[in-house]
Amino acid sequence: MPLEITRRDGRREALAGLIDYAGLFPPASLGMEAAVAEYRQARTGPHAWILERFICPAGRLLELAGVLSATMTGDEEPWSLVVTARPTDAGLVTDFETEMSGGADVAVVETLFPEAGDADAVLDLLGAFGTVVFFEVPWQSDFVRSLDVLAAVRESSGRGLGAKVRCGGLTVEAFPSPEALGGFLVACRDRRIPVKATAGLHHPIRHVDPATGFTHHGFLNLLAATAFAHQGEPVPVLADVLAERDGGAFGLDVRGLRWRDRSVDGATLGAVRSGLFVGYGSCSFDEPVADLASLGMFPEAS
Repeated sequence: MPLEITRRDGRREALAGLIDYAGLFPPASLGMEAAVAEYRQARTGPHAWILERFICPAGRLLELAGVLSATMTGDEEPWSLVVTARPTDAGLVTDFETEMSGGADVAVVETLFPEAGDADAVLDLLGAFGTVVFFEVPWQSDFVRSLDVLAAVRESSGRGLGAKVRCGGLTVEAFPSPEALGGFLVACRDRRIPVKATAGLHHPIRHVDPATGFTHHGFLNLLAATAFAHQGEPVPVLADVLAERDGGAFGLDVRGLRWRDRSVDGATLGAVRSGLFVGYGSCSFDEPVADLASLGMFPEAS
């Protein structure tokens, strides 16, 4: 009997569609043609199942439309986009989709949590964009109050929304501590708000970047922490998972995900990925893939 019928491969449940490609953004900062070419290569390559959407700023959507219109072949699958936008950018999203005539669509918009901080402001943005919106909620702020607003709007409106958390940046202060990030994950779990992550997550395991000296979070640490949050673990345990720097402390195989003496099976990982940690943005695709391969965490080719 085929593997997928007898049990759910923990590696595929954990990694499928994990990465949104952000090659246009720092530190890669590729030109549009180069970013389009790199994403196109990745989405047709052997590890395409790990890749999800192309991320583009709203202000560059028409530039993207021009490159796609000039390079797409008749048999190419439509592109699905994540667009980073300001509240005034809704018209740019509409213009892009009209220009592409089905060749690409905006599936998700990412925008800052509104300064007004109330449900009406959130509803206004949902109405303006007309699609799933992930609101960037700064972890340095009173994020619990902001998440309460998002949870209330989600419950009352039934609209697709989530929270976006920034895990790094150009200064050391932009990196949340393991305790702060763990607290954010627990707050989202308790309010049933899906999370997307961004910035500084190029490698699976927590490490020091030799170029800057900054300590970066690992995307595998983050995945494991959200999985254990889903299982009800408290902030101190999640902080320990997020602070782990030993790649050997983690395991990911057909049975599921392991960190030291804790484990999560494949079915639970699927629930985590669909309901809590939906993925993260990375300006590199090759680096995460190479690191996962070196850790022996890929399923056999199907």
